Amino acid sequence: MNVREIILSVLMEYDKSDCRKPSLLKDTLDKYDYLETRDKAFIKRVVDGCLERNIQIDYIINSFSKTETGKMQPLIRSLMRMGTYQIMFMDQVPDSAACNEAVKLAVKHKFSGLKGFVNGVLRNISRNKDKIEYPDKESDSSRYLSVCYSVPEWLCQKWEEEYGFERTEDMLKFFLQPRPTTIRVNLSKAQNDSDIADRVKELKESLEKAGATANINKYIPYAIELEKTDNIRFLPGFSEGEFIAQDVSSMLVTHIADPKRGQNIIDVCAAPGGKSTHAAERVGEEGKVFSRDLSDKKCDLIKENAERLGLSNITTKVHDAKINDSSMRENADILYLDVPCSGLGIIGRKNDIKLNVSRQSMEELTALQWEIVKASWDYVKKGGIMIYSTCTVNRAENQDMVNKICEELPFELVDIDDKLPEGMKSTGKGFIQILPGQYDTDGFFIAKLKRIG
Repeated sequence: MNVREIILSVLMEYDKSDCRKPSLLKDTLDKYDYLETRDKAFIKRVVDGCLERNIQIDYIINSFSKTETGKMQPLIRSLMRMGTYQIMFMDQVPDSAACNEAVKLAVKHKFSGLKGFVNGVLRNISRNKDKIEYPDKESDSSRYLSVCYSVPEWLCQKWEEEYGFERTEDMLKFFLQPRPTTIRVNLSKAQNDSDIADRVKELKESLEKAGATANINKYIPYAIELEKTDNIRFLPGFSEGEFIAQDVSSMLVTHIADPKRGQNIIDVCAAPGGKSTHAAERVGEEGKVFSRDLSDKKCDLIKENAERLGLSNITTKVHDAKINDSSMRENADILYLDVPCSGLGIIGRKNDIKLNVSRQSMEELTALQWEIVKASWDYVKKGGIMIYSTCTVNRAENQDMVNKICEELPFELVDIDDKLPEGMKSTGKGFIQILPGQYDTDGFFIAKLKRIG
């Protein structure tokens, strides 16, 4: 099997405006699981790279081609992107190999008449890759950011207006940096701080013996950052339920909520279950966690993680969060509203987000978020807590939404400074907006609100 043929087919699928599925690459790698590890790694690297650098790659191609990428045949366009990525960003692949393989694939797919074009443009890029002129940072900053970091120009302009040029560039740089996989140690059986420290130390040593690089996160003592590992499912402790993959920013939801033993937690958009299982550890066997999501598939993910972690106090149910469930009214000591969002804080982990995001889609999401809030707020007991969270940095989905909640519903923000890890600071009373790269974590927003009246 020609691995570049597989890459080409995936890129062509992603190139279709109606087929930008986040699971496409994973599904492809699962299909070709019999391939050598290095071949699967090559497929993942090139596909991820072409998506991650899509705007920059097209800019480079258009700098050397008389035919712009938008006017090329779809197969040729994907071939050119694949070849350009290898030439520009993969030192271990000889430029000649990237060119030759692209030409071979063009011929194989009956584009012999364009093999001279493919070969000529790619070799021209190869000869001049150190001389490419990018947009000027001073005179056209948004265009510069867009091309150099492959994020839509309108979004770069929006962030510049909100955060300034330097902060925006720092965020975009962070998206392109390799990231460790973060896991949360299962502490359901830990009795005290000493137990927690011992459990984390034991698991860290076990992971290192298996060849992984493991470091304890400096903000969350039960979070371990992993490098040099291909699939966490094969690591010691995974099958035994000793840990679950979860970013530190997501762990902060339960860290800030601070559930107590015996409490009831309702998590209305719960899949894949990171926050629900974290809460279940905290409330203990005396407490309950009601985890809901929109489909059987999502609920099965929650069940799978709960069972693997040995947590029997989680009840899952397929339920549309936009529809009020009268049986849950005033049942929650703490309500988790981790609502669907634009995901702009996790672009570095999910490249398809920047392919799909638009002004219209962001507006539609804020409407959906408000529907979920209106349908769910009365699950909170009087005096209980609502945790509203997203993995985005869009103000309309975050601060503006929280302001709307406080204005139209019986809630007020609760100070969270005493709940934040040492070294972290709230952005305003009752909430924290973490920008991508800040605290070396994903972009995330968390607000803590108390039901009053």
